[in-house]
Amino acid sequence: MSLNAEILFKNIPTDNTVLIAVSGGSDSIALLLLANIWSLKNNVSLQAITIDHGLRAEAAAEAAFVAGVCAGLNIPHVTLAWEGIKPSFGIQEAARQSRYSLMDDFAHEIGADVILTGHTQDDQLETVMMRTMRQSESGDGRGLSGMAGTTHLYGGVKIFRPLLTLTRQALRRFLIEMSQPWIEDPSNLDESYERVRIRRSLEKAPKRQKELLRLSKASAGLRVFLAKRVAAQLNDHVSVKPGPVFHFGLEVNENWKNGFDPVTAQSIQTLIALSGGQNFMVPRHRLLKLFDMMQEVALGAGSSRLTLGGAIIEVKKGQLAFYREARNQSSLLLEVGEAAIWDGRMHLYNGSPLPVFVEVATRKHIHEYEALRGKPYPVKPRAALRATPVLHVQTLSGGTTPHLPLVEASKLPNGLEVRIASPAIEHFCPQFDEPISQWVRSLDQYPAASLQP
Repeated sequence: MSLNAEILFKNIPTDNTVLIAVSGGSDSIALLLLANIWSLKNNVSLQAITIDHGLRAEAAAEAAFVAGVCAGLNIPHVTLAWEGIKPSFGIQEAARQSRYSLMDDFAHEIGADVILTGHTQDDQLETVMMRTMRQSESGDGRGLSGMAGTTHLYGGVKIFRPLLTLTRQALRRFLIEMSQPWIEDPSNLDESYERVRIRRSLEKAPKRQKELLRLSKASAGLRVFLAKRVAAQLNDHVSVKPGPVFHFGLEVNENWKNGFDPVTAQSIQTLIALSGGQNFMVPRHRLLKLFDMMQEVALGAGSSRLTLGGAIIEVKKGQLAFYREARNQSSLLLEVGEAAIWDGRMHLYNGSPLPVFVEVATRKHIHEYEALRGKPYPVKPRAALRATPVLHVQTLSGGTTPHLPLVEASKLPNGLEVRIASPAIEHFCPQFDEPISQWVRSLDQYPAASLQP
């Protein structure tokens, strides 16, 4: 069997080293061999990486096997270990998160911006099937699009899945023709795992497989369409004011008798994520209370507000205002050369020569700073000030200079970068949702938000 590596890898950027995630199973070993063929023809630098989760005694031997295959191909290889205490529940999801975190950190360490994974059409089918089974009336169906061919991690690294249209069976035939063995992970036979049970059921239902592929393709197309419409609506109807406070101008109309239209609902979910700082979007069904409140305001109830997903939403006729709830916020010491997310709302990079301490502005801070400047901060509503960050920037003399970068423009030290951000939107962002992520990244262009460049 012949697999065209040139076609499979044609969209992979090659400016820097390309990382390949290799576990030793048939999918990842096939990815390794195909990537090697492609790299030799195109002069691409490859780096293989294996994650030892520390969950099975065989893991070290499997990593050594991968190292041996890589040595035979003259591809450098490294094994990274997931260290620390493992959770008692949700171990597969925790292992997945640790795996990508380790690979992301290593990619930044060596200057790579691409990670290749060996996900196949079989993995896609299993993913869509599991999400279909979890789907309920409260779901919005976005997950039925399955895995994207490209996914963005927070720090700019991209995950590419070049084998997503190929079956595991086809890849194993390729390995057999190449006389290349692979490792069978015993956990792939353990039916205590949901994915294994799903895999077994799909093997016996070829018709269901075709239906799931059609469902995934249609859902992905719809998700891309919605993302473009959402980004356009946000761009046209959202203004960012100091605090930050997000103002969303819209009118309740007769077409909303049964709730928000999908575009407006996702726009509101996006603004809640930006304001509340949580890691995931609030489910759409939780917007129903907000919709009822908007209807009441439209009928003359004045104004009202509620808290949702860590965000306070103020409802006035024709407009919503979103800002952070003043609770559950932590402090952060950002050393020189470090990047971090504060409170799930602000991305910082400290390229300055001294450490920076970040915390939420207290009433005492606000009183002192306003007294020094001789006038109040231009933040409406004032409650948003209780959740804004204050950056204490060390000076060469040993003191600190406070800055409120999301409230007022001030000269930050050279190399200190600040921007509004959202892990719920930007981390593990599939290519389907890229227009929304691009809108979020455009927020530093709003002068009214007082964001630092």
